[in-house]
Amino acid sequence: MAVKTNAEYSDLLGKLRDIPTLPLVAVRVNELINDPNSSSADIAQVLKKDQVLTAKVLRLVNSGYYAIPGGVTDVQRALAFLGFNTIAQLVLSISVFSMFSKLGDGELSMLDFWRHALATGVCAEVLAKRVKHPRPEEAFTCGLLHDIGKLVLHEIDPDRLSQIIRTARERNCSFSEVEKEWDLPGHSYLGEVIATKWGLPQVIRMAIRYHHQDVSRMDTILASAKPVIHMVRLANQLVVKNQVGKSGDFSEGKLSSDMLSNLGIQESDIPEVEAQFHEAMEKAGSFLNAYR
Repeated sequence: MAVKTNAEYSDLLGKLRDIPTLPLVAVRVNELINDPNSSSADIAQVLKKDQVLTAKVLRLVNSGYYAIPGGVTDVQRALAFLGFNTIAQLVLSISVFSMFSKLGDGELSMLDFWRHALATGVCAEVLAKRVKHPRPEEAFTCGLLHDIGKLVLHEIDPDRLSQIIRTARERNCSFSEVEKEWDLPGHSYLGEVIATKWGLPQVIRMAIRYHHQDVSRMDTILASAKPVIHMVRLANQLVVKNQVGKSGDFSEGKLSSDMLSNLGIQESDIPEVEAQFHEAMEKAGSFLNAYR
């Protein structure tokens, strides 16, 4: 595969302008997430304007993952059980995924991609709770959205996406290794560009951009964002290691020492983390239907 010429590179990035903006409801919810004065009532009022989105949110809320006694039939009750941040993050995630057309059943199916994305979100939340991070729902969302750059690539250059996946499979290597070899704008970069265009919270943008890197010594990254990036990076690798879903990564999912040390986790802790992750995934099965 030849390295892209400057013209091809520019053309690829230029197509990012054609990706539409988020729906107005999602834009408003995103504003509420970033507004410390916003309330649960504000979220409920916004959701009244989109019944389809509300139905999807309630389907997720009533899944075994949250296990609300007796279930809920309205957003206000869901907010009472799960809180503002969790509902807001669910709304944002569903809205982001709705922006992209379905992947085919070729090199990467939608179901496989969703399962990988969901598993990374679930695992990141497991890690967040383990290290007592104050916002585990934030880790979930960052994990869920970490690979949206691959959906972006599918929109602007589906043939390129297929070529990368085929090569990664043939070589038993990661998706990002092929991107680097071919000197492509990586999926992490593409995802960050779109997340920035949509005005997503900075921690989400940073997790998308750096989920393959050790950011512990990067002064340009906010210290408050680093723990979540560490969680998403380790979660993604654990999901690849456990072969849950498919993301175009055909490596073995090896864990480096810094992935663990950045979170204060020992190698001996991993079997327990994996057991908690698989248990949580069993409860999260209905998420796949809501996001598709």
